[in-house]
Amino acid sequence: MQTRLPFFGVVRVSGEDRALFLHGQLSNDINNLASGQACYATYNTPKGRVLANMLVVNRGEDLLLVMAQDLTEAIVKRLRMFVLRAKVVFELMPDLAVSGELAENAEPHPAAEPQLSFPAQIQANTVEITLPHTGRLKISAAENAAEYQAGAENAWNLHEIRSGYPWICAATKEAAVAQMLNQHIIGAVHFRKGCYPGQEIIARAQYRGQVKRGLAVLSGDSLEAAGIAVKVGEEEAGFILNTALTEQGSLSLAVIKFSAAEAALTDADGNALKQEELFFTVEKD
Repeated sequence: MQTRLPFFGVVRVSGEDRALFLHGQLSNDINNLASGQACYATYNTPKGRVLANMLVVNRGEDLLLVMAQDLTEAIVKRLRMFVLRAKVVFELMPDLAVSGELAENAEPHPAAEPQLSFPAQIQANTVEITLPHTGRLKISAAENAAEYQAGAENAWNLHEIRSGYPWICAATKEAAVAQMLNQHIIGAVHFRKGCYPGQEIIARAQYRGQVKRGLAVLSGDSLEAAGIAVKVGEEEAGFILNTALTEQGSLSLAVIKFSAAEAALTDADGNALKQEELFFTVEKD
């Protein structure tokens, strides 16, 4: 099944310093991302909070950044602030569209180990990437993109949720560090690449075990909006990232406190949420 994925927008990065500049801004090793390769990455505040997570594609003559459409303008504006004398140009690409394709009855495919880069097939103005979770992503001219199919989009979203691949949007930016979002597991963080905004915080969280929240799959009866609080009683215990419909109701990716791993959870309106899968382990006393 194929569909256009309107959640995503595309940014083009050109100029001879493009890779070096992004290497100093993003969490993955962009300077060594070869032509015809793609990787996941995060863009963070100096305090390590994720402003956006993205897919970076090296087309040889430029780099493409695929992220939530509602973040593209703000991220480009912020990146431009740090260009200074670097020879790099950022362009919003409304004429490009992102499509997704899943095999029928595709099974969830959580990351077994970080995959820091993976192949991207580049032909003319089209890029096709088999992502680590087995879904196939296509970037093409909008007029050549797959038609939008609501059911296929929902199936794509369910696959990413069940596989543990979240996406930050405007409603959830700056709400979590990379490890809370499973980014270190899927390969979006290169821990030996050198400095970038938030690097010290993210490294400290990794090596000193200071993260107290992680990614969870939650089921419920209603479709949850990104950014909605997850609660234990009256106490805040996390928030919703992404959600999709199921035959029984909905399935969501959420960031929750480790201490809420076995607690009775609700959304902000008191609707019950059930833990279906945790992408973190909790040590028993």
